[in-house]
This record gives sequence, C-alpha cells and structure tokens, in this order.
Amino acid sequence: MRPFFLTFTLLLLLASKAEARVYDSFADVAERAIPGVVNIRTTIYQGNKDPALDLYQFFLHGTLPRSAQTHAVGSGVVIDNQGHILTNHHVIENASVIEVLFAKTKRKVNATIVGIDPKTDLALLRTQLPPGVNWLDPGDSDLLRVGDVVLAIGNPFGYAHTVTSGIISAKGRVIGAGPYDDFLQTDAAIHPGNSGGPLIDIRGRVIGINTAVAAEGPNIGFAIPINIARAVVRDLLRYGKVKRPYIGIVGKNILSTDEVESGDTLGGVYGVIVTNLIVEGPGYNAGLKIGDLIMAIDNEKVLDMNQLQRMMSGRSPSDHIRLKIYRRGRGFMYVNLALDEFPKASDLPVSKDLF
Repeated sequence: MRPFFLTFTLLLLLASKAEARVYDSFADVAERAIPGVVNIRTTIYQGNKDPALDLYQFFLHGTLPRSAQTHAVGSGVVIDNQGHILTNHHVIENASVIEVLFAKTKRKVNATIVGIDPKTDLALLRTQLPPGVNWLDPGDSDLLRVGDVVLAIGNPFGYAHTVTSGIISAKGRVIGAGPYDDFLQTDAAIHPGNSGGPLIDIRGRVIGINTAVAAEGPNIGFAIPINIARAVVRDLLRYGKVKRPYIGIVGKNILSTDEVESGDTLGGVYGVIVTNLIVEGPGYNAGLKIGDLIMAIDNEKVLDMNQLQRMMSGRSPSDHIRLKIYRRGRGFMYVNLALDEFPKASDLPVSKDLF
C-alpha cells in the first residue's frame, strides 16, 4: 500500500503544480496573443482656416498646403491571414493616414479602410502582414459568464502592447453609446489607447473589442461582444457597409399601464409602444398602427427598446418576422411582417428611437 500511496501523493503534487502554472500565470496566453495585436497611429491633416488667407486661397483655386497635423493612438486586432484588422471607428475617424505597428517586428506599415460602422463603433482595416504575424481566433461571447477570467491587450497612453487581467463583471450593459448598446463590462484595466484592442479569454480567443471606460471611476471598462463584431465584419467584407433590417417605426419603452386603456389586465406590462410609423415602411405595410404595443418577436419577449434593437441586429433585411402586439380595443393579436433594409439617413426623419 505504501508505494501506491507515495505514487498517488506524487501525482497530486504534480497535478497541483500543473494547475498552478495554468491559473497563476497568463504568460503563455499573452505570448501567443500579443503578435496579433497592433498599435494604431493616425494623422489628420487640416486646411488652414485663417479668414485673412481667403484672398490667397482664392488665387490658389481654394488650395493651401495642408497643416495642423494631429495624431491619435489606439489598438487593433488581426483577424485573418489576409491582413484584416478590427478596431474602433473612433480610433480612425477622419484619419488622413493610418499606420499600424506590429509587436515583434517593430515594423510600421500603412493601412486602408475596408469599411466603417459608426453605430457599433467598429472599423475594418487592411494592411500587408509582416512575416510571422498570426491572427487571433474569435471566441463565443454568448457563452461568457460573469466571473470568467479575461485579458486586455492594447496601447494605453502609448505604452505598446500592454497586457492587463481581470474578469467579466457584467453582460448586456447599456451605457448610452449608441443604438446597439450591449457591452461586456470588465475590471481589466482599460485606458485611452486600449480602444480597438482585444479582450481575450484564457485560451487566447477574442471575445470582445475594448471600447470605453466609465467616467465615474477606475476598473469599469466596456467591450463590444465579438459576436456583434463578427456580424459587422461579415457585412463590411461583403458589402463595404452593414446592411441592417428595419421595421419602419418610432418606438418608446412602456412605463406604466397608463399607456394602454384602463381596465385591461396584461399580466405584467412590458414592450415597446409604436409612437410613429414610416409611410410605406414594413410596419405600415403590414398593418401596424400608432399606439400598438409590441410584446414579442417570433415568440421571444420584447422587454424594451434595447432588447428590440439587439433582436433586430441578429436578423437580415430579407427576413420575415411575426410580431405579438396589444392593440386598444382589439386585445392581443399577431402581425406578420417582411423586413426591409434600413434606408439612408437622409431619407428618414431624425430619431434615435427609429427601428
């Protein structure tokens, strides 16, 4: 029995040491991931706006040497072997020149814009990959749990390829950044310059794109879930833009039973009220009316406008959906609706609550 006991004890010690190597250090994960993260430097050229030079500009046919260069720094992540780099739109917004710096080679190369999506604050770039640079594989942000360990890699305050660690603090955060708020919250240190860099799990898979920090205090950072980013990248590669479906309504959250006629019992009021309709839009053509309360799409509850936006972002402009609504004087009913592609902003009224 003694040899068996010694052998069993030795195995336990070896297992505990192996486990310690996995959980006490993320060096192996960071070492594999860092080459797939780039630092981004942009230059913005601005024309001279001095009114005293208007006459000079006239005789030069409205041209002057470009001046007043401004620089910005951010981060990005290589997502394939074709040299595509995912970053934040605000990192490269209005940039005249975009340069990316790779970790090991210290080589700086120019990048071009494949497409942008301001609504999700994402941008897709393309550049020539130096030899030996690998891309990072995507994870599945839907499978994340609060408490999962994550690493953030980026360029905070210009400190190249900095790695910080933390956990997923919350999911589905709405921070008022846009119509598609659905952020991962993390306590991994994120600072200016981290924007566009990856949030990775302990297997080195990208599960988010670091985007914002809370102004209220440290250790509250936000990342765009990679599943949202993946859908954006797919459309940017295919069309150069994101094709989104829309119902053609303006909506608002229901706040109380005052929004429906008194005396009706809805068994817990929730949903989005139609406050306006786009003439000849999908909702108008399907028979929706102002005052209708949208309570479900394809049997999935619509609790509020943020959830409605998230549900719509997962659908295609060619899809058909079935709405469960509550209408005054009619009660509960269903409306079958054919979605359409979101028109140009110039063709629509200005409303942040347009779906």
